[in-house]
Amino acid sequence: MRHTLSTSCHRENGAAEGGIGVTIRLPWVDAMTVAVSSDSLIRPRVSGASLKSEFVAFKVNRIVEAASHLFYERGYSSCTLDNVASQLSVTKPFLYSYFKNKEAILAAICEVGISEALAVLEDVLAHEHGSHRARLAEVVRKVGQIVIDRKEYVVVYQREMKHLSADDYKRILRLRHSFDHQIGEMIREGVASGEFREDIDPFIAVWIGGLISWIPTWYSPSGQRSAEEVIEYLVQAALRLAGAE
Repeated sequence: MRHTLSTSCHRENGAAEGGIGVTIRLPWVDAMTVAVSSDSLIRPRVSGASLKSEFVAFKVNRIVEAASHLFYERGYSSCTLDNVASQLSVTKPFLYSYFKNKEAILAAICEVGISEALAVLEDVLAHEHGSHRARLAEVVRKVGQIVIDRKEYVVVYQREMKHLSADDYKRILRLRHSFDHQIGEMIREGVASGEFREDIDPFIAVWIGGLISWIPTWYSPSGQRSAEEVIEYLVQAALRLAGAE
């Protein structure tokens, strides 16, 4: 049976103009194979040219993108794999070629935002930004943009994470803890260098992470403030929390 899947590619899977331009690439998809970081996923292997494996990665990403939208609009419990297949104009067996079940797709959705945030954080830490204050501002600014661009993914993560398997829940939580820990280390170094107030506890990183992740609950594109204004307010708030006014 022939399966169809739209291949109309748009810039960075819908990232806003002027955004950080991070392509949605699930951690288990590389240039040669569709590898897996979760036991919930099927492991299709692709041999031959990287172009073929890139197309496999594109199809995986399209499934995740469509499912994210449906879970966001209808709720995870109210949405079926038949709904996802219909949205993509494919059959349900096609979905099973890439994911074991609906929960595996949810795990992939939940991992997108935090994986992109970690990629941004590691990129900032790998480059010289002049000061710890500048590094923190850069991370918050870029991750804030990710949260705005990936609103549906982030909301699904916050609202539906309770439906994950225990293993996927713990794995994604470890990624979130890694982000908080690295921000905490940045704050600790800023305190030691005298850039941040000496009474600041690095645990404040958890508050900063929470401040960023809850943007979708109060920001709206049709609201009074633009995304750029909201992100700048976010940066200033984070700097105040870190004692770097």
